[in-house]
Amino acid sequence: MSIDTLTISLTGPLAEEVRAAAEARGLTPEDYVRQQIADDLAFEAEYNDLSWDEDLRRLEEPGADVPAEEIFAEIRTRLEARAAPRK
Repeated sequence: MSIDTLTISLTGPLAEEVRAAAEARGLTPEDYVRQQIADDLAFEAEYNDLSWDEDLRRLEEPGADVPAEEIFAEIRTRLEARAAPRK
């Protein structure tokens, strides 16, 4: 087996859930899992980029405040885009 390859086996209910989710998105189970892992890694990288110290420093900076409704709308948009089926 190549060092660039990782093979994982899923059994039982988890395997069935992956198959069903992949089929619902028109993907093979392998492509579905690849997408999910890529999305999770990207999200984790973005989350790990956050810093409380940096956030607190930015709160002290002068500038216009952003309404909470605008922030929540952007969060909703990002979540919807992440949940949308990809082809």
